[in-house]
Amino acid sequence: MNKIFTKILILLISFFCFYPELFAAEILQVTSSNILLIGDHNRTYTVKLACIEISPDLEENSLMWLKTQLPRHTKVNLKPKGSVDGILVAKVIPIDSNIDLNEKYINEGLAKNKC
Repeated sequence: MNKIFTKILILLISFFCFYPELFAAEILQVTSSNILLIGDHNRTYTVKLACIEISPDLEENSLMWLKTQLPRHTKVNLKPKGSVDGILVAKVIPIDSNIDLNEKYINEGLAKNKC
């Protein structure tokens, strides 16, 4: 019985490791230059991008850039950093690029690092 349980556990772990995109959250909407609506199967979350500050004069350019980086249904992983007023604050990593979007935002000169 113990061997069967171990084999099933190994099978499940390997399944989750090799197919993480099946269980990832996806972008439903980019609502502003640092706020996203993300879906996770049957739930939705409002997520604020962590550690960035966008100057008001770059707001429109930042919003357009973010929409191109995260089109609807883009699969993402979240690295939660906390919450503010019931909104999840997290770093967002698109699965297809595996690059932290917050760092890309800062490198593009559209946001400042505030962490």
